[in-house]
Amino acid sequence: MKNVELASIFGFCKGVEASVNLAVELIKNHKGEKLYTAGELIHNKWIVNNLAEQGIIPISGPEGHEKGIVLICAHGITPTLKQQYIDAGFKVVDGTCRIILRNQKLIGETNNQTIFIGKKNHPETISTMAFAKRPSILISQVSDLDLLERNIRYDAIVQTTYSSSIISDLKEAIKERGLDVNFLSDICNSSQRRRDAVKKLCETCESIVIIGDKHSANSQGLKKIAEEEGKPAFLVSDVDDITPEILRYKHIGLSAGASVPMDVITRVRRYLINGEAACSTDSNS
Repeated sequence: MKNVELASIFGFCKGVEASVNLAVELIKNHKGEKLYTAGELIHNKWIVNNLAEQGIIPISGPEGHEKGIVLICAHGITPTLKQQYIDAGFKVVDGTCRIILRNQKLIGETNNQTIFIGKKNHPETISTMAFAKRPSILISQVSDLDLLERNIRYDAIVQTTYSSSIISDLKEAIKERGLDVNFLSDICNSSQRRRDAVKKLCETCESIVIIGDKHSANSQGLKKIAEEEGKPAFLVSDVDDITPEILRYKHIGLSAGASVPMDVITRVRRYLINGEAACSTDSNS
């Protein structure tokens, strides 16, 4: 039997949990009404599909859809898209992560030129940059700093789940180049604690398995941490993604992205231990 060691912190963060709970409440209290999410609620296909089966479906905009209640996804949406829903007669419920809401407020209040440090085309990047008073500059890697000028004061907002190593490299390069950048935010504490927990696993485990959606920035970030620590690292969304290569290791460290529910984590852990999918959501099994 394999030794599968769980990280000290993993799975749903408070922002994701709050958004999912809002969706569940809408399904419970508004039976018979048209229910939607503005885009995918979170980066987890299992949750998105499960909610769709219960009657709350993701849409990209109000066009072509019957009026109803639309829940803003955890990553937020642009002010323009929100207004489009309102103008089309939809009732809007805000499920944006509270930390992202704070960042939207910060980027919208400053009069300085803003930069957003994050992944291109990520929903959080798109939504937060849209709140800036004037077009914000996207910085995803050190080479993007070529877009900045020395004689300008910049205020920076950081994607809550962005790579901590890239941010560290950027801060060092900003200092070396003599750029005037004031960081108004950083990655969220929840993301940092999960990454620290994966680092801790790397001290004792042969390999690391991260459960999460391939489009999830925080899940990708956890995998990258393990790789930077020199460990074989694998990203799986569920038991179907577990390969013979993963199973050849005897001592496996296991963590999960912020959008992964406990029953999926339990199922993957059980499979890694003895090749059987779990039928229980008991986290102690």
